Amino acid sequence: MLRTKIHIAISAIGAILGLSAFICFCIVYANIEAGMWALLSGIHASLTFMLHCHYLKESLHVNFSRKALQYLGDFGMVGFVSGTALTLFYLFLEIYYKADVLPVQTSIIIRMVWSFMMLKWGLLLYIFTKKYLRTYNDHQLFSENPNIEET
Repeated sequence: MLRTKIHIAISAIGAILGLSAFICFCIVYANIEAGMWALLSGIHASLTFMLHCHYLKESLHVNFSRKALQYLGDFGMVGFVSGTALTLFYLFLEIYYKADVLPVQTSIIIRMVWSFMMLKWGLLLYIFTKKYLRTYNDHQLFSENPNIEET
């Protein structure tokens, strides 16, 4: 219970930071790539936050089917794979060009940091989706609410 509350706090911080970094980098600094990776990182963190909240309220089985959770896990895996590829790409560019952090508009390091954050939140979304999928009992799916349709 306490562990889930800690996960909720961390994922809420990740969601807030991702969305605020999106606004900061896109509008203030015009670094669109870093802003997009921050937005995707914030979306993955928000989905992880939502899963933890439903799990804590014990409403995960009521609001999500097994298939819906599998789709969330697939989305997390896509974020993890693309974040890994982007992080390695930006790491190569940083080593090759030896660029500085400033100016922020063209900073490769900031793009690399937010692609790594997308890697992290995509992996966490995938891991927690798989963890919560194991809590499903095939014999009791939707026994509380039979009106929910399979998505």
